[in-house]
Amino acid sequence: MSLFNKKKETTKNPLTPKKDVSLVSPVSDVPKKTLKTTTPSSQPKVLHSNLNNVGFRNILLQPIITEKATVLAGENNCYVFEVTPRANKISIKKAISEIYNFTPLKVNIVRIKGKKVRYGRSHGKTKNRKRALVFLKKGDHIEFVKK
Repeated sequence: MSLFNKKKETTKNPLTPKKDVSLVSPVSDVPKKTLKTTTPSSQPKVLHSNLNNVGFRNILLQPIITEKATVLAGENNCYVFEVTPRANKISIKKAISEIYNFTPLKVNIVRIKGKKVRYGRSHGKTKNRKRALVFLKKGDHIEFVKK
């Protein structure tokens, strides 16, 4: 007994009468729905960003203060931030200029893949992160810890 191999036979009967095309009402008699058409100039221009609902203050999660980051800040005037995984270089530049009032020279992004961890018998994985290296001009300085 096969359930999937059943075929439906469709036979064409040559004796069935064909429909007369002249009996069908023309398409123009059917009322058409009116559609609103907008011209391209009337639509507002929107920048397609992947961070539409996220404000600039939510892009920079936290500054990363490690030994390597402080050496970079001292030598190259480069500051390291942890950012949202969906952030791009342009949005990070805008966030730095909005929050700290400095325009960065350049922004580099580093993706850090989560590592596998074990707690006894249970296995897990740390989350993926994204870091931004923000290079500022020589006179600019960001102070994370107040003296």
